[in-house]
Amino acid sequence: MRESIKIKTDNYNFKFRVSGIVINDNELLLVDMDDSGFLCLPGGYVELGETTEHAISREMEEELGYKLEIVKYLGVAENFFVNKYNRTMHEICFYYLLKPVNGENARYNDYSLMENDKGNNIKLDFKWININDLDDYDVRPKFLKRIVKNQPIIIDHIIFNELNED
Repeated sequence: MRESIKIKTDNYNFKFRVSGIVINDNELLLVDMDDSGFLCLPGGYVELGETTEHAISREMEEELGYKLEIVKYLGVAENFFVNKYNRTMHEICFYYLLKPVNGENARYNDYSLMENDKGNNIKLDFKWININDLDDYDVRPKFLKRIVKNQPIIIDHIIFNELNED
């Protein structure tokens, strides 16, 4: 088993992740992890020695239970924020647009499951949210709503610092 790329210091936590954007009939697939109270994109940590392409394919199949293919690499975002545990975070996340390999195996309804992530059980509540209704939800990172509403979706390279917001 490889190690996830994350670093903890007294002042910051760093994580290197991947996130998948999956859209079906103008609905975006989001997840609430462990009843956090907010929604984010499915995905996870990149492991040491792993490409981001492999990481997104692995993470999505682990979380969703079916294979997805990469449609397009969308870009990378550097995000600075305070997490739900009140830790200051520095995150680098690669974003990919994905679609199910076999549409018949995909789930297009809301559902929950428990994921065993390296010995930790995590409750995942998946929700399909209409893109036009994203403003009604607490979606993180906060820039995601604006990006997904703009078609075509372009991330390229975003630096988003919630720590210095006015």
